[in-house]
Amino acid sequence: MTQVAQIDMTPVTVTPVFKYLDIEDVPQSEQKGYEVRKTIEVVEVHTAGSRNSVPVFPVDAMWKREGNRVITYAERWPEQYRAFKEGGPQNAVGTPLEMLRSYGITPEQISLCRVNKVYSIEALDSLSHDGIKALGVHANKLRDAARAFLTERKSGIDAASQIAELQAQIAKLRQQMAPEPIEEPTEEPADEIAAMSDEQIKAEIKALAGQAPRGTPSRETLEATLRDLRQAATETVAA
Repeated sequence: MTQVAQIDMTPVTVTPVFKYLDIEDVPQSEQKGYEVRKTIEVVEVHTAGSRNSVPVFPVDAMWKREGNRVITYAERWPEQYRAFKEGGPQNAVGTPLEMLRSYGITPEQISLCRVNKVYSIEALDSLSHDGIKALGVHANKLRDAARAFLTERKSGIDAASQIAELQAQIAKLRQQMAPEPIEEPTEEPADEIAAMSDEQIKAEIKALAGQAPRGTPSRETLEATLRDLRQAATETVAA
């Protein structure tokens, strides 16, 4: 149980490797009187910096318990287990060590890391004291390269975040400083009465006053009379 807890505390330095293992089925061998073998699924737990210690667990063994629920090793690393079942590559979590070549790290030094179960730049940066000792004379150069890579990447992420924040602030300022839209003056509606014919004006006057104009009043008189009648009618409705 202590070993399992240690694995959970340092996930970046732990790499699971799922595989098939051929073992003897002891109960069946004893029952049949000859050796009976079976194939089971297991996971090798590779801890960065630990060259010799490789714990092996059946995938359906209990990794830990949460209340009444048992969590297996297959559930502990579902993505890697799925890749194993589908026949795909089981990649270590983190950034590949090959990214350190531009920092002066040689293929031989990368191979040394893998021999010591260090499969990612993050794992290299997080090595324990014993893991650092396992890298021997190359430890300082490897660790310095890992730290430089991670520092530069963090700076790049921070810079991108700052740029995005500044762009958002500029967009907000531009929105605040934008001039308010100027309302276009609305054109006064054309004089409806002026567009009417004399007969139309007389007909509306008759409708409003009860009788048509007598005689032959001028155009100006007709328009003025209709306006007065409309105004009177509006005031009557409002009252």
